[in-house]
Amino acid sequence: MLKQTQQLTAAEGSTPAERADHVFDFAAAWLFSQAMADLLALFDEEMPPNSTQPDDPITSGGWLHLNEELPRWLEQIVDNTQPVSVGPTRENVDILRRTLALERQVAEHFNFRGGQGGQYRERAQASAATFDNALRGDIIDCSRRLGLVNPEAPRHSSYDMTLVLGGGYKSPQLRSQLAADLAASGTELGRLYFLGSPRFLIDEPPEAAEVAYYAEQARDEFDLMAAAAHRAFGLTVSTPMYLCGCRSADDLCPTWLDSHLDDSTDTPPEYTHERKADLTDSQRINQGAVLSASTHRPPYRPDTTDTFALWTRVANPRIGQRALVVTTQVFVPFQTFDGIKRLYLDHGVEVDAVGFGADWGDRPLTAEYVLQETLSAIRSARRMLVYACDILRAG
Repeated sequence: MLKQTQQLTAAEGSTPAERADHVFDFAAAWLFSQAMADLLALFDEEMPPNSTQPDDPITSGGWLHLNEELPRWLEQIVDNTQPVSVGPTRENVDILRRTLALERQVAEHFNFRGGQGGQYRERAQASAATFDNALRGDIIDCSRRLGLVNPEAPRHSSYDMTLVLGGGYKSPQLRSQLAADLAASGTELGRLYFLGSPRFLIDEPPEAAEVAYYAEQARDEFDLMAAAAHRAFGLTVSTPMYLCGCRSADDLCPTWLDSHLDDSTDTPPEYTHERKADLTDSQRINQGAVLSASTHRPPYRPDTTDTFALWTRVANPRIGQRALVVTTQVFVPFQTFDGIKRLYLDHGVEVDAVGFGADWGDRPLTAEYVLQETLSAIRSARRMLVYACDILRAG
């Protein structure tokens, strides 16, 4: 569905503020679509109304993800009915306010990863719901219309770079294989980047046994991405180097500590380092790299935004370039918004995300799973819009 909306391309010389103004309508077309309204109706919820004042401060409450906090300036903007003289337009503010209201509405219904007491759980550890078969079918139908089920082809025949996103279990290998299949069918991928993290392999359900066929020695997600790059493309993976200058991951990275000193308690040292391994072909020509990001949300592992941020520092993308993002289809909406936030708004890179469907056996096509990733996409869109709003305030 996101491919059916107006695509975000940056003109040479465009500013972050000019690009920020464009993302609101792009997000609204998905967030407030008929498919989303129909999904809400299944839970006796209605779409947040437009241009109305909320009954209580929209930015308060415990519905945010993990240890997230909204910026202090946000409440003054979204709960103020006065016209905005500078920065975001009133229409932009309305879209942001409705997005916050939408996230708050669905956080209770769509969250299956919160766990008892709100502790963090990986996707493979999510809980199950007691939906009947009719409701499950309706949920899947809405998620199909929202773009979480059916794969779509890349928009272009050539890209400046391809970013294969990390994941757990078979995901790295399957996503790398999808990228290789696209190349074999004629899509020019440009430079290849495999974006991972130091997330440890999960014990329950066991991950090491499931990945042994392509990454027998893997200890973390970075190892999975390196093995997948070799298996799918035949690329040689160099010895990893620590971009932060450290010699090992045994201790907290001093560079990371400079900005996370108050949040270092209980953060695994491995989560604080950045790594890179170069990829070379049979002619010893460098074709890209495998990257492992550090976390911006301690003590939890790095997320997609972290890996995008590291990639921009390594690759130095330019305005007008095209990036093909390869993932699993159920993640395409949320990772599109993540990519727009980090790649389009900051650097003017056009983002095109593609994925494979549930028939590849990567992720289950269940009501719980698609609801969780719909919530992930709403949250990602909200983060993108908050960031765009801040750019407009400063620009």
